[in-house]
Amino acid sequence: MEAVARLLHYRGAAQKVRLVADLVRMKPAGRAIATLKATRKSCSAPLAKLVESAIANAQQNGSGVDADALVIAKIMVDEAGRKPLQRNNMIRSVSNYKKRFARPRFMSGPQGRMWLIPRPFCHVTVVVSDDPAVRREAGLPAEAPKAVSRRPKTSRIGAAAAAVAAAGSRPVKGKSAGEKEKKSPAKGPKADKSGKTGKSE
Repeated sequence: MEAVARLLHYRGAAQKVRLVADLVRMKPAGRAIATLKATRKSCSAPLAKLVESAIANAQQNGSGVDADALVIAKIMVDEAGRKPLQRNNMIRSVSNYKKRFARPRFMSGPQGRMWLIPRPFCHVTVVVSDDPAVRREAGLPAEAPKAVSRRPKTSRIGAAAAAVAAAGSRPVKGKSAGEKEKKSPAKGPKADKSGKTGKSE
């Protein structure tokens, strides 16, 4: 089974993103996420989220795919052109979220003019798969480990709590349910078989 996740118009050069993408190509999904979280690159965090999104796409609709069985079969980084970043009052289509990152980039031109410096963007596509051929190519056993099946919850309380509640509702032998226990008489000094108490006269 294959699942795809795409990150469109990422603000970064495709050449720099490919350096990080090469680290996780043909690796298990769990190891790929751990590698991306430990990599000190600005694009590693978005790529880790992209891999997690691909795993979620594979597990949706009750497919029963185990996340440990998935492998990063393909990860492609394509150029998305170069666009100038301007202030929001110049281009109103820039969202409030991008205001923090869309700093003005100008280059001085002749006769007091300014030229906008275009910045690169890229598209990232991740394909995860659990096919035997892909797992064999990644150096893993062809057969994926079986997913652990979980028992459906029959009720909100657990089995131990249900057993305790059932034991408390059982009637005690020799006593009716509504009968109260009689108070034991006050204990005095112990008497011997001869009838004498333990006190000395």
